Amino acid sequence: MKKTLLFSLLTATALLVGGCGYSNDGANIVGKSQLISATELFSVASEDMQPYVSQLDPNRPAFGIKAYRVVYRTHDDKGNEVNASGLVTVPIPSQLILEGLKKEGKNFTMSIVSNQHGTIFQDSEAPTTSVITTHKPTKISVLFSALGGFVTVEPDYIGYGASKNLPHPYLLEQSSANSVVDLIKATIKLGDDNSLPLNGQVFLTGYSEGGYVTLAAADEIENHSKDIRLTGVAPMSGPYDLNLTGMGVLSAPNGEIGRPDFIGGIVYSYATYMGVPLNHVVNEQYASKMPTLYDKTKDSGEIIEELTHNINDFFVPTFRQDFLTNPKNPLRAAFVENSVDDYKPTSATKLFYCSGDDVINYQIALKASKVMGVEAIDLDRNSSLSHIECAEPAYKAVLEWFVKLREGEK
Repeated sequence: MKKTLLFSLLTATALLVGGCGYSNDGANIVGKSQLISATELFSVASEDMQPYVSQLDPNRPAFGIKAYRVVYRTHDDKGNEVNASGLVTVPIPSQLILEGLKKEGKNFTMSIVSNQHGTIFQDSEAPTTSVITTHKPTKISVLFSALGGFVTVEPDYIGYGASKNLPHPYLLEQSSANSVVDLIKATIKLGDDNSLPLNGQVFLTGYSEGGYVTLAAADEIENHSKDIRLTGVAPMSGPYDLNLTGMGVLSAPNGEIGRPDFIGGIVYSYATYMGVPLNHVVNEQYASKMPTLYDKTKDSGEIIEELTHNINDFFVPTFRQDFLTNPKNPLRAAFVENSVDDYKPTSATKLFYCSGDDVINYQIALKASKVMGVEAIDLDRNSSLSHIECAEPAYKAVLEWFVKLREGEK
């Protein structure tokens, strides 16, 4: 390697991971560990991670990584103790990276990023299940750990991974928050047990359902788990106001449900955890199918094939009318209670969205930003990106912002 190229790589590395030089003075000390077990799944040397990282940025030297399946204690919305699981990926700095930091007079320490995944229906899509099957790092861990140098935390959520025998509490605030907060605490214990140089910084992000879960976790940390120190929170394209989301679906003028797999999943989740008979909400021909459709073995396409896009065919007509006109409707009241845009953040928080989103209306992000008093950033000035297409620029923007926050910038 020519000296000029080596120097440019060292400089680029220092810029990317400069914030890794923070001391451990602000490290989180959690009072009660939730960790049950941590099983190493694989480790990959930096040179073997380089091809993955080069696809994202050909000028960045890669970190090696070590991945763990973590099993930990958490609680669902009913207060039941659950053994849940999540993927924890630890960056391993190469000699090149360490030399770059040394040149800047810095030591290598680790910040934590917890990423909350979007809606899935099959257990095979859960982070730990996927990695155990493929023996390959997730795209998220490549981005945040191999490229960014963060410890990447990816909860499976209750209902997947170690708890796949349980119904997934889809868009239920407390279960969502607990699954993240308790995994972060377990990760800190894992770091202590393995003498990892954690620096106390914790970041939260997530897309779609993961955006919702991110705000639920941030609220829980800021108000009830202050032993965790949040540095940055970046939810992306999430259904933060569930009442607004539900009203949008049930009052759609064309009578069409764009994603019946999503809507069916929400109804099934809420009916299950609220103890409401499904056939009081959804017409019997669909209600009777839901336990099988949402048993973690069907993919989105298979679920959609068994449901309907027609609102009147799907919902019991009297229930739909009551939802639209009665604020005390049980499901509507539960949506209000479980909306996550009803607190004022004290941590650095930005909402990212795309105005062309065809699944989650961008007005939800705008409304949340106004209520919460935080910035909402449109990554789609031409309104041309779909919900799925928005994810790539959103994650890139979040990584860039987190790196700045890690270095002490705003």
